[in-house]
Amino acid sequence: MPFDADKYTKLLNKKLDALSKKTVLPASMLALVAATARAQLAARVTESVTIDPGMLEDIERVLRGAPMLARDAFPVDMARMEALFDELSGFVRNNETHLAEAMDVIAAARQTGDLDLAKAVRQHLVGDDSFFAAFGERTPGAPRLLNFLVQAALAPRLAAVGEAVQAHFPADRSWEFGQCPACASPPLMARLVGKEGARHLTCSFCQLEYRARRLMCPYCGEEDTKKLEVFSAAEEPGYFVHVCLTCKCYIKTTDFREFDRASIPVLDDLESLTLDMAARGQGYNRPVLSAWGF
Repeated sequence: MPFDADKYTKLLNKKLDALSKKTVLPASMLALVAATARAQLAARVTESVTIDPGMLEDIERVLRGAPMLARDAFPVDMARMEALFDELSGFVRNNETHLAEAMDVIAAARQTGDLDLAKAVRQHLVGDDSFFAAFGERTPGAPRLLNFLVQAALAPRLAAVGEAVQAHFPADRSWEFGQCPACASPPLMARLVGKEGARHLTCSFCQLEYRARRLMCPYCGEEDTKKLEVFSAAEEPGYFVHVCLTCKCYIKTTDFREFDRASIPVLDDLESLTLDMAARGQGYNRPVLSAWGF
């Protein structure tokens, strides 16, 4: 299905308006998030990806859990990535002082060749967070800034590739796993849609939204309902936290079916940060970062 820019723009504006009324994030961060989301939307509109079926894994192996396309095989356009990286860098410079100072460190490292963006992209594709953690020691005021910039600059392209890959998934077959069928990365968020409350998961890597089994831990595959629990908070209506007693992981779920509210999973994640604190306070962890690098 072609990307519907007009529909997404209306949804994004509605979601950003709702986020602006929340107090969980400081105004400066909300401004950076809004500018980033709009720049990503503009970049996403211009992405056009065609996937050669020969690049994809055999469907029978996919149906046993293999990725249709390995993460490090996702085709990246470095010119587009660098252009968006530079645009986002400008937003960072115009934000708080500690971010501008960290941005100076990143810019200087690029200029001297000490930071190779192509290498940073490769490390993100293979999921090597140690690379970004090591660089973050140079920017103690904003240790996740490089991670954020690379991830955010790649997001429009990865989303386009993920959708193009998923278009080759056979319509008459069902997906039985928690990880993304396109790239096999773990999910970031879940949401319930439709009258039947179908569970849709959003990939933490390519942001593909895909249908998955409702009563299953998406991280370890646990199906015993006695080991799957859920809690919510009165101050966050429409949000739930599903926890697994087996792997001690959690995933947040949106259920806005009875609310007139916009849902964009990567922004739903920010809106519900208080539930992350609650889950971690109970000893649960989420094995993926947010779409914003933290």
